[in-house]
Amino acid sequence: MSPDFDRLLVGGIVLGSLVLAFFAWRFGPARAVALAVVAGLFPAIMDFASSFSAANYVYPGQSQAWVFAYIFFGWIGVCGICLLLAEGILARHGEDVLSAPRLRRQAPVVAATVAVLLDLFIDPVAVALGYWVWLVPARLYYEIPLLNFVGWFVLMLLAPAAWIEVCRRPTWGPVRILLAAAAAVPIACVASVALSLALNGVLAAADLR
Repeated sequence: MSPDFDRLLVGGIVLGSLVLAFFAWRFGPARAVALAVVAGLFPAIMDFASSFSAANYVYPGQSQAWVFAYIFFGWIGVCGICLLLAEGILARHGEDVLSAPRLRRQAPVVAATVAVLLDLFIDPVAVALGYWVWLVPARLYYEIPLLNFVGWFVLMLLAPAAWIEVCRRPTWGPVRILLAAAAAVPIACVASVALSLALNGVLAAADLR
């Protein structure tokens, strides 16, 4: 069976749009747009760099515009769902991910862990079906490099953390929320590079890939 990239893109757009609609209903339009910025634009920039700049993997035959659109909407969907799952796991009665101080740090860690567990199932299937091809050597898990799972953990840790920090203040208006979300993107990009280098360095030192 050959990969259907058109259907994959449509599925990613639908998933991301549904998650944004839910966040707009629950948290308000400004916080939904903030999710699109920190959970869509930030991961899309970093994943796009991994695909084209670092050339760690490719979506065979797909243009840069296709890759950016798919990653943008797909990461919104996955990040939003994993964050809501983390809230459901951690929150006590009457708490939510924005109002409970203890969830500021706990929810991103659980969301990142859930995302990595999810990708342990997604990536082998997608690679086997030809939706993407890894170009770096790997030997431990279905020939998928461990840097992939490091990347998922880092992005799914920082994106929810940034969204919570931007959106948890009830006195902030829409303009301030959106400006803060935009300002969080370069900070998150730098933090993701530093954290990824550190974690991948540990794996390299242990001769794991």
